[in-house]
Amino acid sequence: MPVSGNFVMFLKRSSILADLDEVKSIIDESGNSFHCCVLNEFKTKGWHTLISPYYMDSISNKPREIDLVAEKAFKYEHLFNDKYGTINAKLFIECKYITQKVVFWFDEKNIKAAKDWVLTKTPLRENNVYFQKHSYFTQNKMVAKLFGSKTKPNQENEPIYKALNQSLNSMVYLRSKGSIIDIKPNRLNSVLESFSYPVIVCNSFDNFYRVNMTNQDSPQKIIENFQLEVNYAYIDKNNITRSEFFLIDVIDFNKLDDYLVIIDSDVDTIRNFM
Repeated sequence: MPVSGNFVMFLKRSSILADLDEVKSIIDESGNSFHCCVLNEFKTKGWHTLISPYYMDSISNKPREIDLVAEKAFKYEHLFNDKYGTINAKLFIECKYITQKVVFWFDEKNIKAAKDWVLTKTPLRENNVYFQKHSYFTQNKMVAKLFGSKTKPNQENEPIYKALNQSLNSMVYLRSKGSIIDIKPNRLNSVLESFSYPVIVCNSFDNFYRVNMTNQDSPQKIIENFQLEVNYAYIDKNNITRSEFFLIDVIDFNKLDDYLVIIDSDVDTIRNFM
Protein backbone atom coordinates (compact mmCIF):
# COMPACT_ATOMS: atom_id res chain seq x y z
CA MET A 1 0.00 0.00 0.00
CA PRO A 2 1.63 3.30 -1.02
CA VAL A 3 2.49 5.77 1.76
CA SER A 4 1.15 9.28 1.24
CA GLY A 5 3.46 12.29 1.21
CA ASN A 6 1.53 13.85 4.07
CA PHE A 7 2.11 10.80 6.26
CA VAL A 8 5.84 10.86 5.51
CA MET A 9 5.95 14.53 6.43
CA PHE A 10 4.07 13.75 9.65
CA LEU A 11 6.64 11.09 10.57
CA LYS A 12 9.53 13.45 9.86
CA ARG A 13 7.93 16.22 11.91
CA SER A 14 7.30 13.81 14.79
CA SER A 15 10.93 12.67 14.66
CA ILE A 16 12.17 16.27 14.70
CA LEU A 17 9.93 17.14 17.67
CA ALA A 18 11.17 14.06 19.55
CA ASP A 19 14.77 15.08 18.87
CA LEU A 20 14.08 18.61 20.08
CA ASP A 21 12.47 17.27 23.26
CA GLU A 22 15.59 15.18 23.90
CA VAL A 23 17.86 18.16 23.24
CA LYS A 24 15.75 20.37 25.54
CA SER A 25 15.99 17.71 28.25
CA ILE A 26 19.80 17.76 27.95
CA ILE A 27 19.79 21.56 28.24
CA ASP A 28 17.44 21.56 31.25
CA GLU A 29 19.40 18.89 33.14
CA SER A 30 22.92 20.14 32.38
CA GLY A 31 22.85 23.25 34.58
CA ASN A 32 24.68 25.10 31.80
CA SER A 33 21.79 27.51 31.27
CA PHE A 34 22.25 28.99 34.75
CA HIS A 35 26.02 28.89 34.22
CA CYS A 36 25.51 31.04 31.08
CA CYS A 37 23.26 33.47 32.98
CA VAL A 38 25.97 34.06 35.59
CA LEU A 39 28.65 34.38 32.92
CA ASN A 40 26.67 36.94 30.93
CA GLU A 41 25.82 38.96 34.05
CA PHE A 42 29.50 39.33 34.95
CA LYS A 43 30.43 40.22 31.38
CA THR A 44 27.80 42.97 31.22
CA LYS A 45 29.22 44.41 34.44
CA GLY A 46 32.70 44.76 32.97
CA TRP A 47 34.34 41.60 34.32
CA HIS A 48 36.72 39.49 32.26
CA THR A 49 35.78 35.82 32.35
CA LEU A 50 37.37 32.42 31.84
CA ILE A 51 34.81 29.67 31.24
CA SER A 52 35.27 26.24 32.83
CA PRO A 53 39.08 26.19 33.01
CA TYR A 54 40.61 22.78 33.70
CA TYR A 55 43.41 22.00 36.11
CA MET A 56 45.08 18.80 37.33
CA ASP A 57 44.06 17.62 40.80
CA SER A 58 47.26 16.33 42.42
CA ILE A 59 45.35 14.08 44.83
CA SER A 60 43.37 12.11 42.25
CA ASN A 61 45.67 12.95 39.32
CA LYS A 62 42.54 13.73 37.32
CA PRO A 63 41.50 16.86 35.44
CA ARG A 64 39.01 19.06 37.30
CA GLU A 65 37.18 22.22 36.33
CA ILE A 66 35.47 25.22 37.87
CA ASP A 67 32.46 26.88 36.29
CA LEU A 68 33.89 30.36 36.00
CA VAL A 69 36.81 32.61 36.86
CA ALA A 70 35.94 36.32 36.78
CA GLU A 71 38.44 39.15 37.14
CA LYS A 72 38.16 42.92 37.08
CA ALA A 73 40.92 45.52 37.06
CA PHE A 74 40.24 48.69 39.05
CA LYS A 75 42.34 51.72 38.10
CA TYR A 76 44.82 53.10 40.63
CA GLU A 77 46.65 56.43 40.33
CA HIS A 78 48.78 58.23 42.88
CA LEU A 79 50.21 61.35 41.29
CA PHE A 80 52.51 62.33 44.16
CA ASN A 81 54.13 58.88 44.39
CA ASP A 82 54.18 58.48 40.61
CA LYS A 83 52.34 55.18 41.05
CA TYR A 84 49.96 53.92 38.38
CA GLY A 85 48.33 50.57 37.68
CA THR A 86 45.41 48.44 38.79
CA ILE A 87 44.01 46.61 41.79
CA ASN A 88 42.59 43.33 40.52
CA ALA A 89 39.78 41.31 42.08
CA LYS A 90 39.50 37.68 40.99
CA LEU A 91 36.57 35.39 41.83
CA PHE A 92 36.57 31.59 41.58
CA ILE A 93 32.91 30.84 40.99
CA GLU A 94 30.79 27.69 41.15
CA CYS A 95 27.23 28.05 39.85
CA LYS A 96 24.56 25.95 41.58
CA TYR A 97 20.92 25.51 40.67
CA ILE A 98 19.41 24.47 44.01
CA THR A 99 16.37 22.17 43.79
CA GLN A 100 16.24 20.75 47.32
CA LYS A 101 16.10 22.04 50.88
CA VAL A 102 19.47 22.80 52.46
CA VAL A 103 20.00 23.74 56.12
CA PHE A 104 23.03 25.75 57.32
CA TRP A 105 24.20 25.92 60.92
CA PHE A 106 25.46 29.42 61.83
CA ASP A 107 27.93 30.54 64.50
CA GLU A 108 30.25 33.47 65.15
CA LYS A 109 32.97 34.07 62.60
CA ASN A 110 36.54 33.11 63.54
CA ILE A 111 37.82 36.68 63.59
CA LYS A 112 41.42 35.71 64.41
CA ALA A 113 41.60 33.41 61.38
CA ALA A 114 39.92 36.09 59.24
CA LYS A 115 42.53 38.63 60.36
CA ASP A 116 45.36 36.24 59.51
CA TRP A 117 43.82 35.70 56.06
CA VAL A 118 43.57 39.44 55.34
CA LEU A 119 47.13 40.01 56.55
CA THR A 120 48.56 37.32 54.30
CA LYS A 121 46.32 37.68 51.23
CA THR A 122 45.99 41.49 50.96
CA PRO A 123 48.40 44.41 51.43
CA LEU A 124 46.41 45.67 54.45
CA ARG A 125 48.16 45.88 57.83
CA GLU A 126 46.55 45.57 61.25
CA ASN A 127 47.90 48.84 62.69
CA ASN A 128 46.23 50.83 59.90
CA VAL A 129 42.77 52.43 60.08
CA TYR A 130 41.73 50.75 56.81
CA PHE A 131 42.35 47.22 58.09
CA GLN A 132 39.06 47.05 59.99
CA LYS A 133 37.17 48.35 56.95
CA HIS A 134 37.73 45.13 55.04
CA SER A 135 34.45 43.30 54.38
CA TYR A 136 35.58 40.26 56.38
CA PHE A 137 35.18 42.44 59.48
CA THR A 138 32.29 44.70 58.51
CA GLN A 139 30.02 42.04 56.96
CA ASN A 140 28.62 38.68 58.07
CA LYS A 141 29.36 38.58 61.81
CA MET A 142 27.68 35.16 61.81
CA VAL A 143 28.78 32.57 59.24
CA ALA A 144 27.64 29.11 58.21
CA LYS A 145 29.90 26.35 59.54
CA LEU A 146 27.85 23.22 58.85
CA PHE A 147 25.25 22.27 56.27
CA GLY A 148 23.05 19.34 55.38
CA SER A 149 20.40 18.16 52.94
CA LYS A 150 18.45 15.02 52.05
CA THR A 151 21.36 13.63 50.01
CA LYS A 152 23.33 12.94 53.15
CA PRO A 153 24.97 10.49 54.03
CA ASN A 154 26.19 10.43 50.41
CA GLN A 155 28.05 13.69 50.97
CA GLU A 156 29.75 13.74 47.57
CA ASN A 157 26.33 14.31 45.96
CA GLU A 158 25.45 17.15 48.33
CA PRO A 159 25.28 20.29 46.13
CA ILE A 160 26.96 22.64 48.59
CA TYR A 161 29.72 20.13 49.38
CA LYS A 162 30.45 19.73 45.66
CA ALA A 163 30.35 23.49 45.09
CA LEU A 164 32.73 24.41 47.92
CA ASN A 165 35.19 21.70 46.86
CA GLN A 166 35.21 22.89 43.27
CA SER A 167 35.58 26.54 44.26
CA LEU A 168 38.36 25.98 46.82
CA ASN A 169 40.22 23.35 44.80
CA SER A 170 40.35 25.57 41.75
CA MET A 171 41.38 28.61 43.77
CA VAL A 172 44.24 26.67 45.39
CA TYR A 173 45.56 25.49 42.02
CA LEU A 174 44.84 28.51 39.81
CA ARG A 175 45.28 31.62 41.97
CA SER A 176 49.03 31.77 41.25
CA LYS A 177 48.53 31.70 37.47
CA GLY A 178 48.36 35.47 37.21
CA SER A 179 45.77 37.71 35.59
CA ILE A 180 43.33 36.39 33.00
CA ILE A 181 43.01 39.91 31.58
CA ASP A 182 44.85 40.10 28.28
CA ILE A 183 46.60 43.47 28.26
CA LYS A 184 50.00 44.68 27.14
CA PRO A 185 52.36 45.28 30.07
CA ASN A 186 53.27 48.90 30.71
CA ARG A 187 53.29 51.35 33.58
CA LEU A 188 49.64 52.30 33.20
CA ASN A 189 48.15 48.83 33.37
CA SER A 190 50.50 46.86 35.60
CA VAL A 191 48.82 44.95 38.44
CA LEU A 192 49.91 46.62 41.67
CA GLU A 193 47.80 44.50 44.03
CA SER A 194 45.34 41.63 43.64
CA PHE A 195 43.09 39.48 45.79
CA SER A 196 40.98 36.38 45.18
CA TYR A 197 37.75 35.11 46.74
CA PRO A 198 35.99 31.74 46.41
CA VAL A 199 32.31 32.16 45.50
CA ILE A 200 29.20 29.99 45.12
CA VAL A 201 26.42 31.66 43.09
CA CYS A 202 22.98 30.04 43.52
CA ASN A 203 19.91 30.54 41.35
CA SER A 204 17.98 31.59 44.49
CA PHE A 205 17.84 31.06 48.25
CA ASP A 206 14.26 29.74 48.18
CA ASN A 207 15.40 26.35 49.52
CA PHE A 208 17.95 27.66 52.05
CA TYR A 209 17.30 27.64 55.81
CA ARG A 210 19.45 28.56 58.79
CA VAL A 211 19.63 27.57 62.43
CA ASN A 212 21.84 28.83 65.22
CA MET A 213 24.36 26.27 66.47
CA THR A 214 23.37 27.08 70.06
CA ASN A 215 19.63 26.94 69.33
CA GLN A 216 18.53 24.55 66.61
CA ASP A 217 14.80 24.76 67.36
CA SER A 218 13.97 27.81 65.26
CA PRO A 219 14.93 27.39 61.59
CA GLN A 220 14.54 30.50 59.45
CA LYS A 221 14.68 31.11 55.73
CA ILE A 222 17.90 32.68 54.46
CA ILE A 223 17.18 35.88 52.58
CA GLU A 224 20.59 37.59 52.43
CA ASN A 225 23.96 36.66 50.98
CA PHE A 226 26.18 34.94 53.54
CA GLN A 227 29.56 33.30 54.07
CA LEU A 228 30.53 29.68 54.63
CA GLU A 229 33.57 29.23 56.89
CA VAL A 230 35.85 26.33 55.98
CA ASN A 231 39.17 24.99 57.21
CA TYR A 232 40.32 23.29 54.04
CA ALA A 233 43.00 20.59 53.93
CA TYR A 234 44.66 19.88 50.59
CA ILE A 235 47.87 18.60 49.00
CA ASP A 236 49.75 21.26 47.06
CA LYS A 237 51.67 20.86 43.81
CA ASN A 238 54.80 19.88 45.79
CA ASN A 239 52.86 17.02 47.45
CA ILE A 240 52.87 18.84 50.80
CA THR A 241 49.74 18.64 52.97
CA ARG A 242 48.42 22.06 53.91
CA SER A 243 45.43 23.45 55.80
CA GLU A 244 44.00 26.86 55.01
CA PHE A 245 41.17 29.03 56.33
CA PHE A 246 38.62 30.26 53.79
CA LEU A 247 35.43 32.30 53.82
CA ILE A 248 33.32 31.30 50.82
CA ASP A 249 30.82 33.91 49.68
CA VAL A 250 27.44 32.26 49.01
CA ILE A 251 25.46 34.55 46.72
CA ASP A 252 21.84 34.63 45.57
CA PHE A 253 21.96 35.42 41.84
CA ASN A 254 19.16 37.94 42.44
CA LYS A 255 21.43 39.76 44.91
CA LEU A 256 24.62 39.68 42.84
CA ASP A 257 24.69 43.48 42.65
CA ASP A 258 24.75 43.66 46.46
CA TYR A 259 27.80 41.40 46.50
CA LEU A 260 29.67 43.36 43.83
CA VAL A 261 29.19 46.53 45.91
CA ILE A 262 31.16 44.77 48.66
CA ILE A 263 33.92 43.89 46.19
CA ASP A 264 34.06 47.56 45.16
CA SER A 265 34.32 48.51 48.82
CA ASP A 266 37.26 46.16 49.42
CA VAL A 267 39.02 47.60 46.37
CA ASP A 268 38.47 51.14 47.73
CA THR A 269 39.84 50.06 51.12
CA ILE A 270 43.02 48.71 49.53
CA ARG A 271 43.29 51.75 47.24
CA ASN A 272 43.06 54.14 50.22
CA PHE A 273 45.63 52.11 52.16
CA MET A 274 48.10 52.25 49.26
